Amino acid sequence: MRNMTFTIVLMFISLLLSVFGHAVFLYQWMHDSFMVGIGDGIAQMVPFKQLLYDQYTEGEFFYSFDFGLGAGTYSELAYYFSTSLVFIVTVLVVFLLETVGAIGSPDALFWANAAVFISIVRLAFILFIATHLFLYMRFSRLLAVLGASFYGLTGMYFRHTVYWEFFADAFLWLPLLILGVEKIFREQRPGWFLAAVAISMVDNFYFSYVNFLLTGIYILFRLFIPLVPSETKRKKAVVQLFLSGLIGAGISAVSFVPAVYAYLNNHRPPFEQEVVWFEFIDNILFTSRYIMPPALFVLLLFCFFLYKNKTFRLFALLGMAGLVLHYSPMAASAFNGFSAPQYRWQYFMALVIGGVIAAGMQDLSKLTTKSLTLASALAFACYGLYAANDDYFKFFSLSTAWTLGTLLLTTGLLFGYVKTGRAGFRYSLIGFLFLWMIVSVNFYQVEKLLKDGDIAEVTEELLTGPEYDDPEIRNLIRTIEQREEDSFYRIDYMEGERNNSPIVQGYRGVSAYSSILNKNLLYFYLYDLEIDMARESVSRYATLGNRANLLSLIQGKYIILPQADPNVPYGFTEVMSSENYTVYENDNVLPFARSASTIYQEEQLAPFPPLIREHAMLTGIVLDGDQEADPLPDVPDQTASFVISEHAASFEDGILTVFGETGGLDLTPVDGNFTEGDVYLSFHLENMAAGQGFPLTVNGYHTTRKPNDSIYKTFVDDLTIRIPSAEVVEIRVPEGQYKLTELEIYEEPYDVLEEQSNQPSTLSSFRINGSRVEVLYNNPQGHQYLVMNIPYERGWRATVNGQNVDVLKANYAFLAVPLTEGENEMTLTYLPPFFTPSLIVSLLSLFLAIWWSFRKRRT
Repeated sequence: MRNMTFTIVLMFISLLLSVFGHAVFLYQWMHDSFMVGIGDGIAQMVPFKQLLYDQYTEGEFFYSFDFGLGAGTYSELAYYFSTSLVFIVTVLVVFLLETVGAIGSPDALFWANAAVFISIVRLAFILFIATHLFLYMRFSRLLAVLGASFYGLTGMYFRHTVYWEFFADAFLWLPLLILGVEKIFREQRPGWFLAAVAISMVDNFYFSYVNFLLTGIYILFRLFIPLVPSETKRKKAVVQLFLSGLIGAGISAVSFVPAVYAYLNNHRPPFEQEVVWFEFIDNILFTSRYIMPPALFVLLLFCFFLYKNKTFRLFALLGMAGLVLHYSPMAASAFNGFSAPQYRWQYFMALVIGGVIAAGMQDLSKLTTKSLTLASALAFACYGLYAANDDYFKFFSLSTAWTLGTLLLTTGLLFGYVKTGRAGFRYSLIGFLFLWMIVSVNFYQVEKLLKDGDIAEVTEELLTGPEYDDPEIRNLIRTIEQREEDSFYRIDYMEGERNNSPIVQGYRGVSAYSSILNKNLLYFYLYDLEIDMARESVSRYATLGNRANLLSLIQGKYIILPQADPNVPYGFTEVMSSENYTVYENDNVLPFARSASTIYQEEQLAPFPPLIREHAMLTGIVLDGDQEADPLPDVPDQTASFVISEHAASFEDGILTVFGETGGLDLTPVDGNFTEGDVYLSFHLENMAAGQGFPLTVNGYHTTRKPNDSIYKTFVDDLTIRIPSAEVVEIRVPEGQYKLTELEIYEEPYDVLEEQSNQPSTLSSFRINGSRVEVLYNNPQGHQYLVMNIPYERGWRATVNGQNVDVLKANYAFLAVPLTEGENEMTLTYLPPFFTPSLIVSLLSLFLAIWWSFRKRRT
């Protein structure tokens, strides 16, 4: 009964501390401003929650045609929320509230509103779990809560929550993992560690990797620092850690394996910049945006008598190791999978700081004037060194005054306690530490997030206005829906640079933004068709470069453009307009499924330009294999028919030097005649100034290129730009020097597209229901293959007239199945890659875990 009472009291205290820690964002929420980042927060976190909530509550858990061109959300969004236990619990609660009528149907604005309350509950559980870890390590209840508060009430938690909310879940599982380690070392009870491993790996494959590295560091130190007299022998502890970890990993297989497959099936250019071993990345004592240790932590590290306490020694040595790793970009790269350095792991430092303070305060009665004087002198010297070696240090600033004031007050309270021995000084110090945490973390939110991170701009006005969810665009989309009879079509539009606008505004688009995407689609955009997305960046695809052939192939029936925008694709006719936008309809849209017997090979097409590949997809099927190939379509190179002249620039041996503010090349046809249609301009373009991005304009088409040292650069510099036929093609870039080579010009009159669009379709019907597609196709001509507008990825299975058939990758990134002559009744179903065998492994591992648990209890 006493334990139950304490548990309830502790949960209340944890919730209260969490509320105090969120004071700033609660105030912001009351003024219609949200705890969501203006970048990835509203570009990814909010849309993905909306998408997955709609899927899950409709009974679909695996696939969505509303995410980009279509994707396996269970695996590709596992990096975010699809298997997040916090999100799944949130879905259950929100669905219950929606069912009973307490809330309306959740949308983007709802999830932005809910963010602060989800964070409060999550942080309360973090404090609750971390407190139990410190209680298990034999700290007093007050000090266990204090240590846990240093872990949870840290700027790192709020940084994670605001910018990339799913990162914050890692705070829950790290103390569980360490508690599991301690259970093995102290009691030979592996169940806690097994469960913690399973939960971590189910929840998020990326942060399970980070947490396992951190837990591995803890285990390494723990092997050589025993904390209790009758500890498990090292060898036996290692065996139990390995076996329980292996079984836990097995339990997680149904979530972890498909997620890792999606990660491996992603494409992102390798990080090629130099990663140094050590670098002064910030001033950790005064202005760090990652972790700010309190003055007491620094003082205690220099109280050398405390190292006789093994628990203090463990946390102090881990703290010192963490301080070293803090300044190692190489370590930050290792924690990010040996990619670009990311300092997301430093919540471990917060846990260690909590351990150092709890352990040090527990032995505070042993502190002497001599040892405190020495510790104070060394601590003050340490702060002085950090200030002296920081070129950006400002003595007369609020943060400096707060830091040094905290140091002075902490030192004064410690001297008061040592000199008088009165408990009042000790409790005053503890009270001040709680106050310091709450004030510091709220100050961090104001300075580092609301101001520096522009989070104060994320308001209801933004999320319901023209920069995010434009009512004008919504009205146009609803009007399209009212006039549209076809059940499947796509709209080429996105709000500014927000590639996930289709999710927010409720239409099927042609853009997506996610750290993990289908590699086949990314290759389709970047390499196979050289589609310019109007903005170079990794982890996203968008638009189809206004190329009518590609839009028609993927059922791009509508495009929404600003009034007077000249980049209207060929064959698109204005059908409606509003004050600021015009909607155009594609007159040549092709059906969802098309049969073909003319076969081309990817390898056969590799030396040829993208326009020939477009024609190959229109007239036949492009396969990745060794099938016998048909002759390629003829698309003549028109480069020799154009005269190249310089404009405010010189061009020699592939080097373009621009003298004016802007300049470049003019391409003029020799005979002055243009075929009606478009011009396709292909070239290789690099800025020879490594650290500068630049805009590129070709007639009325605008795009931007990243600096060569940007971590978001694709390093794909082979471009194909489509523009309407004009008397002169003008390539313009800013002043500077560029490498411009492999210039080719092709004319596209669109006779092939119009011929294909005029052919009658024998697609009788098709029905899409999440991860199940049913197609009825009549094939009187006996064509070999049926190509469908479904992105190819592992996990699709197909039957034709009740017989299992192979699913093929066709047209670089899409799906095809073999046909029989006559009627073909097809069913395609999707399960995440390796889902069935992974589920079997999970069930067997769960059975093994239960059996092992019973066996351990009997023993």
